[in-house]
Amino acid sequence: MPRAYAPPPAAPRGFPYPSNAFAVHGLRLAPSRAFPDRIPAPPGGRAHVTEDPRDLDIEQGVLRALEVLARGRELTDELGQPISPYEKERHAGLRASGLAGVQARLRPHLRRDHPWTAQAQDLVDRLAVEERYWWGVSGRRQA
Repeated sequence: MPRAYAPPPAAPRGFPYPSNAFAVHGLRLAPSRAFPDRIPAPPGGRAHVTEDPRDLDIEQGVLRALEVLARGRELTDELGQPISPYEKERHAGLRASGLAGVQARLRPHLRRDHPWTAQAQDLVDRLAVEERYWWGVSGRRQA
């Protein structure tokens, strides 16, 4: 007799690399075209620039910063819907806090040797400018 529900989907191959806790183990499992027998890059992700799982933090941080900055200064929510005038200050504060979080994600990596360090420094500066703008819109100007 047929079942009334579909079987669970097959688990995708991949490995969500931890950032710091298992760095030594992750180094041995780093994806590489030179070593095809290793576990592939995470599904939906991409191969690392430097083949080091510890660099995944800075690479994801740079990509997230580019996404946040591409959003622009238009006052819309996460779904692209316009914000009501009564919610303007709250959403501006949320946007400023999010920009501060992306900066905090990138700052520890600015002292490291990575091909994207210069780009990350430029992004942190641009994020700081945007953060000051959004704090001004929210009415809570930061010193």
